[in-house]
Amino acid sequence: MTTKATDPSADDRGLGPLIQLAGQVLAPAGVLTAVLYHFGYVREKERLAYFGVDLGSVGLSTTDYLLSSAGPLFSLLATVVVIGVAAVIAHHLLSYLLSRANHRWQQITWVALSAIALVLLAVGSIGMHCSLDALALVWLAVSAFGLRCSSDALIFPVMLGGGALLLEYATENARTYKVVPEQLSTGLAAARILRRALVVSLVLIAAFWATDVKAKQSGLDAAYAIESALPFLPQAIVYSRDRLYISGHGVGMTPLSDSNAFAFRYNGLRLLKHAGGRWFLLPVGWRRDNGATVKLLPDSRNDIRVELAP
Repeated sequence: MTTKATDPSADDRGLGPLIQLAGQVLAPAGVLTAVLYHFGYVREKERLAYFGVDLGSVGLSTTDYLLSSAGPLFSLLATVVVIGVAAVIAHHLLSYLLSRANHRWQQITWVALSAIALVLLAVGSIGMHCSLDALALVWLAVSAFGLRCSSDALIFPVMLGGGALLLEYATENARTYKVVPEQLSTGLAAARILRRALVVSLVLIAAFWATDVKAKQSGLDAAYAIESALPFLPQAIVYSRDRLYISGHGVGMTPLSDSNAFAFRYNGLRLLKHAGGRWFLLPVGWRRDNGATVKLLPDSRNDIRVELAP
């Protein structure tokens, strides 16, 4: 004997609230703007820190951070959309199968989903504090997939957010298919607002955590790319009336004739950043481990001129 849902729209009762919940979390423009800003801020901080530059000394604007995040964050947003499509397909497939299953199998399914959700929540929460050693079984399970005990592993925020959403989905469907006692079902219905508020909070925490992890990695990747491609980046040629004592691997100084408006020309520099009224320049031979430094020059002085060339 099979147990049907309580109304004609029962197939969508489990997914509908979940979509509504996701919309409440992600739809507000303020949330998306905050995620983009946080991503851009962390990415630029990590990228510049690799070269020894403090982000506070650069003076970037909110627009700079938003633009910096748009491209790198696209792949993460695309992944979320793909996962969402897969979740919708999985929901309808599961609803179809359960509508033809007996009550016992329905109970087993929702208990299993709830158990998986709780495990995901537990591992995600533990990963936030990097204390997997406290749970030997979890440590072995995580190690089997090659993960490391680090809050910088993207899998942990994914587990935290995914576990929260899956638990809400399983709870709502358990009521729909009447696989929990009536008294428990009444209690779950009464606590729906509080339950969803907590799920929204966990999803937001997971979203910002995942954004932070992805932004750090994106910033480091960008820094590695700049370091490896320095010889091929646009040149920054510096002219000055007074000697600036710019040095570094690959930097050369050429005295100019007295008839020239400037007395010195410096070659072998590459542009890292121009912001806050300053040029941030790197010697073409800059390496993180060779002691070379970033050169800071103002762009408002008449006795210094910076020209860019291919």
